[in-house]
Amino acid sequence: FYLHLIFDGVRRIGSSAGSEVLEQLHRVGKGDVVFGISFPRYSRSTWKAMQFSKDKGATVIALTDSLLSPIGRIADLPLIAKSDMASFVDSLVAPLSVINALIVAIGLRRQDEVTKTFQFLEDIWEEYDVYDKQDD
Repeated sequence: FYLHLIFDGVRRIGSSAGSEVLEQLHRVGKGDVVFGISFPRYSRSTWKAMQFSKDKGATVIALTDSLLSPIGRIADLPLIAKSDMASFVDSLVAPLSVINALIVAIGLRRQDEVTKTFQFLEDIWEEYDVYDKQDD
């Protein structure tokens, strides 16, 4: 979501059907970056999307729990974050922290553009009364 606000040409790819994921990636190629996220139980469609993108010449970045995970093995740049299972619910605190850190670092490098984008969005949200305002 945030990368889409920072860069032109960013798309979130997702679907429950593997063929739809590949259809959304049909134009991927050299010069593109594909960022995949997969934790146990690893998504087969994420692996297929990453492998397809790599085969087409894109740079693939993986956020996963191990270099030995399916997308960790094929990534050009694997980012490792542990995902603990304390109960029947997986804890994604560490992976989300990595994502937040990446977004902040990228935003700081493109600070002028990000400031303009969010000022524009704030103006739109204000004009179209998107958010509830709390009285002080």
